[in-house]
Amino acid sequence: MRAATQDARTAASPPAELAPLAWRELAVLIGLLAVLLTVRLGRYPFWGDELYLVPVGRRPSWGFADQGPLVPAQAALSDLVAPGSAVLLRLPVVALTLATVLLAALIARELGGGRAAQLIAALAYVCTPFAVQQSAALSTFAYDAALVSLLGWLLIRWVRTRRDLLLLAAGVVAAVDFQVKWMVPVVWALLGLGVLLWGPRAALRRPALWAGSAILVLATIPALLWQSEHGWPQLAMPAEIRSEQTSMAVGGQLASFVRELILTTGPGGILLLIGIWAVARSERLRTYRFLLPLGVVPLIGVLVVGIRPYYLGDGFAIFYAAAAAQLAGDEFRGWVKRLLSAYLAIGVAVVVAAVCLLPLPQSWLRTPVIRNGDMAVRAQFFGLHGWPQLVETVEDALAALPAADRAATVIMTQNYWQASALDVLARTDLPPIYSPSRGYGYFGPPPDTATRILYLGGDSLAPTLATHFTTATPLARLDDPTGFQGVNYGIRIWYCTNPIHPWSQTWPELMSLRIEHGN
Repeated sequence: MRAATQDARTAASPPAELAPLAWRELAVLIGLLAVLLTVRLGRYPFWGDELYLVPVGRRPSWGFADQGPLVPAQAALSDLVAPGSAVLLRLPVVALTLATVLLAALIARELGGGRAAQLIAALAYVCTPFAVQQSAALSTFAYDAALVSLLGWLLIRWVRTRRDLLLLAAGVVAAVDFQVKWMVPVVWALLGLGVLLWGPRAALRRPALWAGSAILVLATIPALLWQSEHGWPQLAMPAEIRSEQTSMAVGGQLASFVRELILTTGPGGILLLIGIWAVARSERLRTYRFLLPLGVVPLIGVLVVGIRPYYLGDGFAIFYAAAAAQLAGDEFRGWVKRLLSAYLAIGVAVVVAAVCLLPLPQSWLRTPVIRNGDMAVRAQFFGLHGWPQLVETVEDALAALPAADRAATVIMTQNYWQASALDVLARTDLPPIYSPSRGYGYFGPPPDTATRILYLGGDSLAPTLATHFTTATPLARLDDPTGFQGVNYGIRIWYCTNPIHPWSQTWPELMSLRIEHGN
């Protein structure tokens, strides 16, 4: 009995020495992936949220309505260096994707995995649609995935080495990630819950852990002050995101969430579940059971609460590494080896084909996109085309106004995507651009002296204009037969005069965190 207990303890202990790093294989994989992802950087048109990051970053602040300051700062800097360049804007997310691939291998190594496990973990991450998407456009979730993976690697490494500087570094990484999104305190709390439930509780007695936690808390203060001054819009964002997810549902809410989950994980969802199971049940990974809430809680959140599936991506590198360490252990042979090898080979082929062939030709399209859910799917396969048409339509409508009216006119848009496109892609100097939508609403209203408005939106905007202006005259419309609702389809431009009430009075009523495409 004592021998069996001793064997169990030994099996659950972290490896005293790590296997050699599969640096040759990883160097080849990451090098080829870097070339593949960089070559396609300019192929996709700008995504709406991607454009939005640039004008947000041009207004430096410690906080914004829907995100932290780090990614907008990078977007504004990239656009300053090369205005309108999608390649430079997106280059950092390629680097972050490559870093996350490497971290998946490093985590597998820390979990006791040899060369095979390291390569499997790296390839498993590469083969997810999430990795392909996160490297295609600037986004906050590309930063989140890399930073949370780094945070996980630091904590897992501490379990083996007990070097307390790693706990302090984890706090610094979490503090940086808070400047991206507010999700990292939840990650920190889930990991803390795991430590309380399954250990190693020795971490709770280390001053370095509490110092790291204090660094994270201090990093939240500027953003919390901004939020308190602006009515805590960040707290309202989860409900808005769930509402947007529900509006995008096609074929039923649960079916839509499952489809989005599959489009995020691909067949790698099976490996994700294996990784979560391995952390929960495998004796060899028992020491790392504190990671379990980081896999289970977001999965429940996607399927039950309706959060966006890409939030699962924060844990992909960790749980793919756990699956690789489990599957590529001493019993890595027979049907497991053949099946896993076939999956990875097919996965790599699919990724290469997707990167090389997407986006598909616009000539294949026959109809416009009106539903939000259809918009997201089509944009993945064909790209979100139409911004140049939108900008040109606004510029032409403005040019058609008499010179005296044009000089006194400001521009208003129904949603923040439209405002961002005009801010970033305009070929001429446009009048000041405003929008009550999401973060743009917090940039402030037009001055009360602004009485001539070029208002851009969809048909659903007409009743609002009738109640807020003395006159609202249609000037132009844009309906590309294969366009996107709110981008280059269903677009209406009105020339509005004499607001019935001052902007300072009506702006709070107009402000909304929800994105309206005008349908």
